[in-house]
Amino acid sequence: MAHDRQRGTILIVDDNPDICKLAKLFLENSGYTVLTAADGNEGLQLYKERRTSIALLLSDVRMPNMNGIDLAARVLGMDSQLPVLLMSGDEGADYDGLECVVKPFRPVELIETVSRVLNANRDLKNTASAA
Repeated sequence: MAHDRQRGTILIVDDNPDICKLAKLFLENSGYTVLTAADGNEGLQLYKERRTSIALLLSDVRMPNMNGIDLAARVLGMDSQLPVLLMSGDEGADYDGLECVVKPFRPVELIETVSRVLNANRDLKNTASAA
């Protein structure tokens, strides 16, 4: 499946509307297109509708209905190559090898982490296709 993930669309899923607004603002100011969802169920639905344009899933870990770990697992079950970045207030927690940015974060931390995760995924794909 072909994906348009150069600069890409980022799907932010967080039940805190203030976090969604701030993260969206930070990322849009850095050139990304951003979609937001208020919980895991809404995020999953939005992913299904827009999956070919989504470059990265950025999800809070703790949310009602469907948490970020479950959302990531469901989305990765549909596209194992999709980069996933979690957000959590629990510094040092391990989320099955998934990248995590600790809240509260500064704009530069979020932007640098998103860029690093996207670039790591791109490098992994380039290495696999060259082999």
